[in-house]
Amino acid sequence: MFILSFTAYEFYIGSITDDSIFLHKVAGIALLVVTLIHILIRRKKLKKLTQEFFNIFSQNKKVTLDSDMDRLLDSLEPKTLKQVCDTFNLDTKELDKIFSQNNISYESLEQTLKEISKINSFKTFAIIVKIIEYKAC
Repeated sequence: MFILSFTAYEFYIGSITDDSIFLHKVAGIALLVVTLIHILIRRKKLKKLTQEFFNIFSQNKKVTLDSDMDRLLDSLEPKTLKQVCDTFNLDTKELDKIFSQNNISYESLEQTLKEISKINSFKTFAIIVKIIEYKAC
């Protein structure tokens, strides 16, 4: 990059030589080759970013944050609190403690995490994180 900038500056001030033109071309080609190699190595990431870009602007598809996070949300959102307790090996008293500490209210153990997040204006992922944090301590 420095070589390209330097030779471009030389061209701008008018003191360019045949050697600096050659050097500028070599540096430009090298930059293109390195860019292509980088794209080939990172093509999965590029494909994912391109897909997310089009999903954002098309407004037809769900924008994915991270595939693992999406899988976690998709698997736990439709579960009832009782099923969540079984999944995380919690009893209902522990779940009450987690929810009361974080000002999350619920009516029954048959409500899903999605319903609870809507009632409390809380993101489902944040509720799951609170449960995992409790289990980690």
